[in-house]
Amino acid sequence: MSDVKADDTRLIESPDEVFDLYSGSGDNAMTGIEVELAFFDPKSPDLRPMTIPQNKVIKNATNAQCGGDFVRNEPTSDMLEIGSNPGKPNDLKSIIEDTNRKIACLTQKAAGIGLKRSYFQDLPNQTASNLLKNVMDVPRYQAFFAPPREDMRNVAAYFSVCKSNQVSVSHHGPDHLLANIRRLYYLAPFLFMITDNGSGFDEGKTHKTPHYYHAGMHHRASLGTRGGCPDYVFTAQTGEDYIRAHIDAVMNNPLFVYYNENGDLVRLPSGTWESFNSLREKGLNTATNYYFSQSILWPDVKIAALKDASENVTGHRYEARMIGVGIHQHASAQLIIAALAFNEEFAQKTDKLLKKYGFNPKKPEKTQENVKNAYKNALNHAGNFLNIPYGTQSMQDFAKEFAKILEAAYTDKNLQTALQPVLHICRTGLTDAKTNRMLFPNLEDAMAFQRNYDPEIFENTNLSAAQAFNISKNNKNPIHQSALI
Repeated sequence: MSDVKADDTRLIESPDEVFDLYSGSGDNAMTGIEVELAFFDPKSPDLRPMTIPQNKVIKNATNAQCGGDFVRNEPTSDMLEIGSNPGKPNDLKSIIEDTNRKIACLTQKAAGIGLKRSYFQDLPNQTASNLLKNVMDVPRYQAFFAPPREDMRNVAAYFSVCKSNQVSVSHHGPDHLLANIRRLYYLAPFLFMITDNGSGFDEGKTHKTPHYYHAGMHHRASLGTRGGCPDYVFTAQTGEDYIRAHIDAVMNNPLFVYYNENGDLVRLPSGTWESFNSLREKGLNTATNYYFSQSILWPDVKIAALKDASENVTGHRYEARMIGVGIHQHASAQLIIAALAFNEEFAQKTDKLLKKYGFNPKKPEKTQENVKNAYKNALNHAGNFLNIPYGTQSMQDFAKEFAKILEAAYTDKNLQTALQPVLHICRTGLTDAKTNRMLFPNLEDAMAFQRNYDPEIFENTNLSAAQAFNISKNNKNPIHQSALI
């Protein structure tokens, strides 16, 4: 969750004063990735999440010894986020290598004090209420969630329970921004599904069989109009239209926290709200409150600030937030989203494929209903995973066709190797989440695996879960339990 500079008291009177900051990076467009990782104590009876003191020790040790300030806090103590160095379109190999190095460094520091990274993108037995007992002592997170307002408990649950990857792109210009954001929203249900590494046990449900919905999508629904897919994705005619609609959404976003004239956070009582526009009456329509309001919009493709070393906003980027966390997901997502942004041939082939399935980039207003239905089908997949409707056909059929054009998009052998996990998922339908449900049919199995699995499983990031465990579509018991630990 991004932070803002608290002492930028410049008054923003109109959208025109900020518009140019969204105009793009031209030929200097770059990309990078952030990865959220959860840690726990494997020797504790309930696999206790990382505590606040442990969080501080690991974060400080990793940043001090592994080169930089790339480890950042998230709201609850169980989680830390690493950020890659940004790079140009030709730097994808180094971006992935940098991410792998940082993940390895963080997990090694955690292991040094007896903690283990969650194999899953969640902590299967942990409830939101339990995780929210340990909100990090960061002013922003304390104001948000310590404790959460009664009417914000579901939002707090999302930020505590769900972990994800986010791929950022600094766009060339406004029309490049809109084309890519619209394309990513059409693809969002598909990307949610093919990168999902959920355990199947949302907040430690007591039933014996895994749930059959997408937990990340389920919790995101609590964000309401702050999340999901904004309507103006479908109504904007140009990139400038989209930017102006976004600025309007920022200025009217209901705020439950804002910065006062002293730069202190003010938390409003449950049921009461301000907005950037309403704060004009208090003379608090400051740059700080504008960027703060933007930072608490969490759609599946977010617009976020680019900052200099002094935390001043110098531009903007878009951030794809629908990516799961696991062995390969950070690399898979980086390759897909960078290719969509910077490989025009691949982008056009993807648009053509999307149109074939009822998602027409040139007729967004006629596509909106198909996108909404695709979201619903992915959220409530009922154990069918990719065998669900997607537009006018099936997601599994789309996945196979998408794999073909994605494979052709890369000629570098290292990047071709890094693509193998997601290509395997697309062609077989064996997502990591589906594999988890095959291997761990009840919560006790998932917990036992968490406690005992060998962390070396993360060393080869060029494998999906099905490939790592040698699972095929026709063999539901492919390996001995001893091979899992």
